[in-house]
Amino acid sequence: FLADDALEGRLAGSTGERCAADYIARQMKALGLEPGGAARTFFQDVPLASAINPHATGGTGRNVLGVLRGSDARLRDQWVVVGAHYDHLGRGGSGSLAPNERNSIHNGADDNASGVAAMLEVARTLTQARPARSVLFIAFTGEESGLLGSSAFTAHPTIPLAKTRAMLNMDMVGRLGANPVIVYGTGTAREWDAIIGSATRAENVEYRGQADGIGPSDHTSFYTSDIPVLHFFTNTHSDYHKPSDDWEKID
Repeated sequence: FLADDALEGRLAGSTGERCAADYIARQMKALGLEPGGAARTFFQDVPLASAINPHATGGTGRNVLGVLRGSDARLRDQWVVVGAHYDHLGRGGSGSLAPNERNSIHNGADDNASGVAAMLEVARTLTQARPARSVLFIAFTGEESGLLGSSAFTAHPTIPLAKTRAMLNMDMVGRLGANPVIVYGTGTAREWDAIIGSATRAENVEYRGQADGIGPSDHTSFYTSDIPVLHFFTNTHSDYHKPSDDWEKID
């Protein structure tokens, strides 16, 4: 759904982006998540003017937020954030790597409909066996224009950042093949290597860890707010930021 031509590439602030946000909010509600945005809605408005990207669309986009309350009365006021950006490039513009197709719809199936789909699947799984701590699921807008959605959230959080124990980010997780999954941020908490090693062995998936918590995706906004992060990534490919990044290629 997210990578269909009807959404016209989910450019931040566009009609397609609003349609995608409404869809994600409906999915969160159907899973039983509570609204995590303003005035008990699933949305948080995000100004889209960017000092980093002069080609950003301007106007207003929306983050989409859903809450799963923790099951442990002693720990449920602590938080883990699970996030993925849902915006993409629309019809290409300055971000396109296909200069001869810049007016073609860039569907962004891997970047990052894949991360949003994975985030919703994590939410579905956790609603069936609630963790001790509370979880905030966020679909960010404006990532392609300079991490605008995640920066807006950390500047105006809807949960206490001081009680946020970790942020897990999924950006381009749809095309693993036979390769190891890349995990950035492994050096941002002492516990990460043991946790990731145990989890990947259980799933028979190799991983390649990268210590740094700074990178070109939304986890950076949380790491610079002193929160441990992980960024899951199945690596780039020849369809990156091109109209050919379509859902049929997701594995």
